[in-house]
Amino acid sequence: MALSVRPPSYSGAMRGVRRRPGLRVRTTFVAVVAVAVTLVVAGVVVILLLNWSLDKSTTEDARGAARQVVNEIAREGAGDLTGNDIASTGDSASVIQVLDRTGRPLTSDPALAGRPPLTAARPAPGQEVVETTSLNVDGVDGDFRLVSMGVRGPGGPYVVVSARSLAPVTEASARLSLLLALAGLPLLAISALAVYRAVGSALWPVERMRRNVAEISTRDLGRRVEVPPGGDAFHRLATTLNGMLDRLASAQSAQRRFVADASHELRSPLNTITTALEVREHHPGAMPDDELRRVVSTETARLRELVDDLLLLARTDDTTDNPPHTEIDLDDLAHAEADRARATVGLSVEVRASPVKVRGHAGQLRRAVRNLVDNAREHARSRIRVRTGVADGYALVEVSDDGPGVPEADRRRIFERFVRRDDSRHHGAGGSAGLGLAIVAGIAARHGGTAECLASTDGVYPGACFRLSLPLGGDR
Repeated sequence: MALSVRPPSYSGAMRGVRRRPGLRVRTTFVAVVAVAVTLVVAGVVVILLLNWSLDKSTTEDARGAARQVVNEIAREGAGDLTGNDIASTGDSASVIQVLDRTGRPLTSDPALAGRPPLTAARPAPGQEVVETTSLNVDGVDGDFRLVSMGVRGPGGPYVVVSARSLAPVTEASARLSLLLALAGLPLLAISALAVYRAVGSALWPVERMRRNVAEISTRDLGRRVEVPPGGDAFHRLATTLNGMLDRLASAQSAQRRFVADASHELRSPLNTITTALEVREHHPGAMPDDELRRVVSTETARLRELVDDLLLLARTDDTTDNPPHTEIDLDDLAHAEADRARATVGLSVEVRASPVKVRGHAGQLRRAVRNLVDNAREHARSRIRVRTGVADGYALVEVSDDGPGVPEADRRRIFERFVRRDDSRHHGAGGSAGLGLAIVAGIAARHGGTAECLASTDGVYPGACFRLSLPLGGDR
């Protein structure tokens, strides 16, 4: 059977090309675009203002030239006017034409000799009309500003048409646009370079932190990131990174201690089983079958209990594990564990359970209450007490005993893993491995609560008092 090979997809091949540019490039691009937009807006405003000013000036020049001719016609009439008399500049940029009462050219600038009227406007005496039109003067086409004024003088009414070329306005705008464009390009280049270098300089502390963190290995978590001076974002970032490294170092140290302690605890039952098997192999008569089975069964049960405890601790540490939560009656758990503890010969168990409900994982909460009761049972002389209640919006489970208690200096440390109270070594508790209270603390944390060891103020139960606090009716 022939095998077909699919060519790599275009999207996969172009994924690297489409990779998003870095912060430095993006910031420079945004800054350059902002400067370019600012320059364009400013240039448009300047050009518009220049056009308005030059346009207004052209209109005023045309109006001034027309007014001079109007004043002369008003005094002396238009009979003696010649083209040379009204030619103001002698070039085609400024021309004047005088129309009689019938609208025919009476006299014109030499550049307009023989031309028909420049405009159809016929303002009355004392009125004016301003317009823009395209004219051909001396063979050159262009836009002109026309100011037509009506005047009454000797010989009747006349219309004076003064035309000024708008070519200088257009040329000035074009030159200014070119000048702004030529000046804007190097300005954009300078801005891009300045922003690129400034952003690089500003981000240099981050790069230095990156290099420091890259040099830190799991074998040496003692190094820290250099904290830049000041209270800016870089200072806070460095402080946060150092705090994270402190937590990682603490977690690594705790993990190493945990692995070492777990290895030691696991080695003990394995060594016992190995020793018993070796003795039986080399000295068959020294250990009967019943005794061998008893030793192996006891140590296997101890090993299984230790492995189960380690797995439960791992689950309580796993924040991605979301076991189902249901409504739990803590008072029912307290009664059940108290009844189990009463099976111990010579031990009195008192229960003061008020009805209280929480939401949580039934198996884990049952294990937490059982561990507290077992801990009290192992250290009590003759009696323990189990109490449930409510205080400050939390459901409480308290287990007290009349044993030797816990020194104040050890009340926090007692919840760490593989930590045993000194008197536990003399009670034959065996197999607890110092994980019971650590499991209680882990389960409490997973349910949004706490586990603590309190100083006993009860004369009947002067020993240890352990309290498990859980939120009322809420998820973890």
